[in-house]
Amino acid sequence: MLAIALSTPYVQTKVAQYFTKSINKDFGTNISIGGVRISVFGGVKFKDVAILDHHKDTLIFSKIINTNILEGKKILDGDLIFEDIKLEGLLFNLKTYKNEKKTNLDVFVDAFDSGKPSDPNQHFLMKANKAVINSGHFILTDENKQYPVQVDFKKLNASITDFLLYGPDVSTSINKMSFLDSRGLYVANLSSKFSYTKKSIRLDNLYIQTKESKIKADVVLNYKIEDFAAFTDKVQFDVKLYPSLLASNDLRVFYDELGKDLFFTISSDIKGPLNNLNFSKLNLKDSKDTQIVGAIKFKNILGNKSQKFSMDADLTNLHTSYDNLVAVLPNVLGKRLPIEVKRLGIIDVVGTTLLTAKSISAGIVMNSEIGKLVSVFSMDNIDFIDKASYSGNVVLDKFNLGKFLDRKDLGEISMDIDIDGKGFTEKYLNTGIKGDVTKIEYSNYTYNNVVVDGYFKIPNYTGKISVNDPNLIMDFDGLIDLSKKENSYDFHIKVAYANLNKLKFVKDSISHFKGDVIVQVSGNTIDNLQGNVYIKETIYQNNKDTYAFDDFNINSTFDTDRIRTITVNSPDIVEGQIVGKYQFNQLGNLVRNSLGSLYTNFKPDAVSKGQFLKFNLTVYSKIIEIFYPEIAIGTNTVVKGNINSDIKEFKLNFNSPQISAADNTFDNIRVAIDNKNPLYNAYIELDSIKTKYYKIRDFSLINVTMNDTLFFRSEFKGGSKGEDYFNLNLYHTINEANNNVVGISKSDLKFKDNLWYLNEKDSQDNKIVFDKSFENFNLDDLILSHEGQEIALKGKIKDRINKDLQLSFKNVDLFKITPENNQFVFNGNLNGAINFKQNDNVYKPTASLKVDGLNINKTDLGLLNFDIEGNESLDKFSINSYLENGNLESFNVNGSFDIVNKETILDLKVQLSQFNLGVLSTLGAGVLSNIRGFISGNAIVKGNVNKPSINGRLFADKTGLTIPYLNVDYELSDRSVIDLVDEKFLFRNNALTDSKFKTKGVLNGVIEHNNFADWKLDLSIASKRLVALDTQDSEDAAYYGTAFINGSATIVGPTNNLFIKVAAESQKGTEIKIPINYAESVSENSFIHFLSPKEKYNIQMGIVEDTRRYKGLELEFDLDITPDAEVEVILDRNSGHGMKGKGYGSLLFKINTLGKFNMWGDFQAYEGTYNFKFGGLIDKKFDVKKGGQISWEGNPMRAQLNLQAVYKTTANPAVLLDNSSFNRKVPVEVVIGIQGDLASPEPDFNIEFPTVSNVLKSEIQYKLNDKDARQTQALYLLSSGGFLSQEGVNQSDFSGSLFETASSLLGGIIKSDNDKFKVGLNYISADRRIGRETDGRVVATISSQINERITINGKVGVPFGGINESAIVGDVEFQYRVNTDGTLNLRLFNRENDINYIGQGIGYTQGIGMSYEVDFDTFAELVNKIFKKYKLAKADSNSDVFQDSNLAPEFINFSNNKKPKSDLPAKNKEAIIPEED
Repeated sequence: MLAIALSTPYVQTKVAQYFTKSINKDFGTNISIGGVRISVFGGVKFKDVAILDHHKDTLIFSKIINTNILEGKKILDGDLIFEDIKLEGLLFNLKTYKNEKKTNLDVFVDAFDSGKPSDPNQHFLMKANKAVINSGHFILTDENKQYPVQVDFKKLNASITDFLLYGPDVSTSINKMSFLDSRGLYVANLSSKFSYTKKSIRLDNLYIQTKESKIKADVVLNYKIEDFAAFTDKVQFDVKLYPSLLASNDLRVFYDELGKDLFFTISSDIKGPLNNLNFSKLNLKDSKDTQIVGAIKFKNILGNKSQKFSMDADLTNLHTSYDNLVAVLPNVLGKRLPIEVKRLGIIDVVGTTLLTAKSISAGIVMNSEIGKLVSVFSMDNIDFIDKASYSGNVVLDKFNLGKFLDRKDLGEISMDIDIDGKGFTEKYLNTGIKGDVTKIEYSNYTYNNVVVDGYFKIPNYTGKISVNDPNLIMDFDGLIDLSKKENSYDFHIKVAYANLNKLKFVKDSISHFKGDVIVQVSGNTIDNLQGNVYIKETIYQNNKDTYAFDDFNINSTFDTDRIRTITVNSPDIVEGQIVGKYQFNQLGNLVRNSLGSLYTNFKPDAVSKGQFLKFNLTVYSKIIEIFYPEIAIGTNTVVKGNINSDIKEFKLNFNSPQISAADNTFDNIRVAIDNKNPLYNAYIELDSIKTKYYKIRDFSLINVTMNDTLFFRSEFKGGSKGEDYFNLNLYHTINEANNNVVGISKSDLKFKDNLWYLNEKDSQDNKIVFDKSFENFNLDDLILSHEGQEIALKGKIKDRINKDLQLSFKNVDLFKITPENNQFVFNGNLNGAINFKQNDNVYKPTASLKVDGLNINKTDLGLLNFDIEGNESLDKFSINSYLENGNLESFNVNGSFDIVNKETILDLKVQLSQFNLGVLSTLGAGVLSNIRGFISGNAIVKGNVNKPSINGRLFADKTGLTIPYLNVDYELSDRSVIDLVDEKFLFRNNALTDSKFKTKGVLNGVIEHNNFADWKLDLSIASKRLVALDTQDSEDAAYYGTAFINGSATIVGPTNNLFIKVAAESQKGTEIKIPINYAESVSENSFIHFLSPKEKYNIQMGIVEDTRRYKGLELEFDLDITPDAEVEVILDRNSGHGMKGKGYGSLLFKINTLGKFNMWGDFQAYEGTYNFKFGGLIDKKFDVKKGGQISWEGNPMRAQLNLQAVYKTTANPAVLLDNSSFNRKVPVEVVIGIQGDLASPEPDFNIEFPTVSNVLKSEIQYKLNDKDARQTQALYLLSSGGFLSQEGVNQSDFSGSLFETASSLLGGIIKSDNDKFKVGLNYISADRRIGRETDGRVVATISSQINERITINGKVGVPFGGINESAIVGDVEFQYRVNTDGTLNLRLFNRENDINYIGQGIGYTQGIGMSYEVDFDTFAELVNKIFKKYKLAKADSNSDVFQDSNLAPEFINFSNNKKPKSDLPAKNKEAIIPEED
């Protein structure tokens, strides 16, 4: 019966209610069960199970619970042990009531641990192996929060296992859980191993999956039960977040400002309470490649008002971009993030940041696509960012500021700046800034070393800016105050140096500025600015000159009627005033309206009423030359006038003595304009207009407006001599179509003495019609005629890129229409027409021209035909042109050109047959002349007309040219081949012959051109003997003579600026003469020249006063001088004072277009003469000793001399001796040592007696030991032929010198041209002193070279005076050269004795001798030269150099040195004058 009773639902329900009452009684809970059904198999079904919380509200409710009771006995003990539990309609309402700290679940769980059961160890036990929840509902509510309902999960379905509720502890494995959040997020799966105790909650292996997100983590919450009252501050989270995927679409249900369709991968260790949450090992990356790596600590993220939020981030890397950030928070960042951030591109940030609600402090390094930023800063009051205060340091490295600010004029910046201030808007900005801008790019220039130290308080700036850039050194110091009604500017800018070209302000290659600018003005716009601008110590340099400006100022004032006066008082720029009422932005319209008032039917621009101005300005050339270097104006250029817009009055007077622009010069310009003048409105007058093509003089133009027509008349003369004249009559009006019409009435002009007419028939057709926009023109039959000759032009021009023009010629004499030209003179009769069409950039010309009797530069060329014809579509044209002279067609061009892609493509064949090069004779621009010869050959011309390819071969006959400066003329051998390749003429091993001496060379190289313009030469000539110089003396000759070379020469450069370089050694016949025009030569009264102060300065500074200019030519001669060449240095052209000789050396000559003449090198004399001229009394030829040296180191006048020259004569030295027994003439040598500068040498004389005894020689040298005495005796000996005695000078002493001077002139007349026969006369005066009497004597010297081997030298003397009766005396020498090189010679001689004894007549000595001469440096070389079969080997040993030795060989071997030298040459010891005691 019991079993049956227990099986009934009623009984089962009662039993369940009994047990729940028992539990409720034992634990103080409120659990109720609506119904129970237990099956015989142990299955239990509960209905309407409810657990109420301590406020009698539902904590847990389940409509149906299905389970299996495993241990019935346990139920009797109050424990619930189930196998499976299935809950239907579960409601779990977790709530924290108002003013309570524990949740209702905490209170319920505490009931089981309250200690009320009698057994202190008794705990409520509920256990289930498996539980399933269907259609559940979970609510989390906290009535203490502003928004109580925090979690509301509906449609909760779950499958759990191993559920255990034991006392207050709960544990279970959540295998799967799904629910729908009240915000709309559906969690498809949640799984975890869950446990709950009084100290912690654990969700191990937590996995959450939504439609788009997947989260993996281990979550632990550590706490004390009472901590839940302050959950956000005390409950400790310990979360290990494994790499998880978060979808923004899922997160948007909690924060809808997130962007859509974004995915984030995140991993991190998260620890701490919610209000002190520390994210370590954070790695967050979104689907757009934004990444955050590092650690972030959040404080009070969910804090109340008293808890201040902060974020402390330590970023290992923040990788993102503007677009990525905006994609994450499109509304928040998209609207607030400055657009400039976008220009950073991809950024990477490393550093630390501490952010609070009101402040931020950071130290970061940011690398972006436009540069690097390093900053350490702090900022307060960021909650009101416009007023925020800040301080710190900002470093930018190669940061593209222009791209960041979208400024094309700015580029990269690198700087290190300290800032301290507040505010970011005009209202609050008050900031100090100090630091260095190491570089900043502005307007395509990089400024370096900018230092700023200033104070911004908008609208004021006070401070300094300094720039120390290689091209700008500048300081700014002052104040800019924009706070008042009228702005105030008070600052000083000092520019120590500014290279305006390098700074890209101007295009001039040289543009340097220096100056001080002080600004003291006030005003808001340029129209009300008043005050002063002072400009001081201003210097400007451009290509033309350096300009120093006097200090000046610009002053602007207003009177009580607001009439403005601007005064400029610069004597270098502008002086004068502008007075009036006007607006600067309408000045252009005022001027345009004023000028337009001179025209008919002009519609003025709208301007404000009441504007007028008067001006009176003197403009100076300096300012014009600075801004327009190609323009210069004369002094006293005046602009004066007035403009009144209301009454439409315009008056202007302009006067200038001269204006030069480019290559054009306008002289004495006078312009007068008065639009109210009834006689004329404008009058223009010029004395002359000079251009490089044509010259105009006496120019005048006058115009006047009558009715609706403006009439012009202009008269002027033209041509180099003013023989042409022009009378032009023009008019301007507006036609019915409102277009401009400029017509030509009958006008005449005389050109090259021929009278031409414009519109000779005075028809209405000669006019130009154009619209107001000056884009469309119609030319109606503009005709220029002369005696049946006619040139006509007509056609249309549309939009400047579409043209259709026709130019026709009828019986036109070329000479009469071509301007006079120094290079080309044309003659011939021209007929035909040229049609020119242009469609956009496609040109379509056609032509048919014929020139009868073509003559260019007096060279007859014959008949020229030139035809161009196009096809119907005008895209292919045929060319046929030929030049026919008699039966010879010397020139023929045949082919076509096509228009392809707006380009003209040529395909031509060119044939030449004996084409006369005489037409090119003037192309050398004075550098080359006498271009002549004939050319034959063929060529193919193909390709673009702007850069055609020309290939072919030419043959030259009788061709040649002259180089005037060198006075050499070269000819090519006949049938020389010249190849054409592209735009080059190639010469390959062409034989070259000079036309005078017939020396030969080989020509190689290239002549280039650019479309037959801009000709350039690159030629080389090699030869073993070729004349390179053949010039005569002239007043400004830097050097002259004849030079034959063995070497090479190059000619390089454009034809108007050639560079000729010769590198060779001299050959036989070379004679180079170097006149030193400004040398300090021996004067007429003294061989000492006193320098003027200017000469001293020039010598000290190395300045050569030589204004000669060699236009279009630069020369460089690098010559190795051999003994075959003779070099002569002419110190004085007038007297012949100078030296010449043969020797060894290496000389480098340089001459350029600036007139510079420089020389480098050394010349060592082998033989030579020194013509010593002094005071008109001395004219002696000294023999230069072998081994003397001349060295040049640049300045030809500063050559260093180190020479000795000897003059040999006979004289009686008795007057110098104390021993009166010696009384005879002996050979005497006067040695002059010349050292120092060539222009101011330091001569020293020495007198030697080679034949006297050593005793006498010592006595004589003792007498001549004093330098002044030696110099006096030397000059006296040279002038008189004897020594100066103590008794004085005999009146006849100078007769010998005068006779010798005369004999020198006579000898020059008698001698033969080739110097094979020379005659010289000399006079030796008699000595009348008692005991020393000698006869006077007239001596004739004869030198004759019979042939190359036989030479006769003789001297015949006739005595007079009667002291000694003697016969005619004479010396004769016969010399025979045995071998060809002259080293072995045979001599026969008869010679007067040097010593004559008292009472004896003149004695003679005869003899025969043989000499052998050989040059050698070592004994081995001597043996090798004498005994050619036996050669001595050279020992490997170093030879010692004894610089002070007197044993140096007579000839010192010369070592080449062609480079310009800095050190003085070593002195030749042979030329040193003996030192005085």
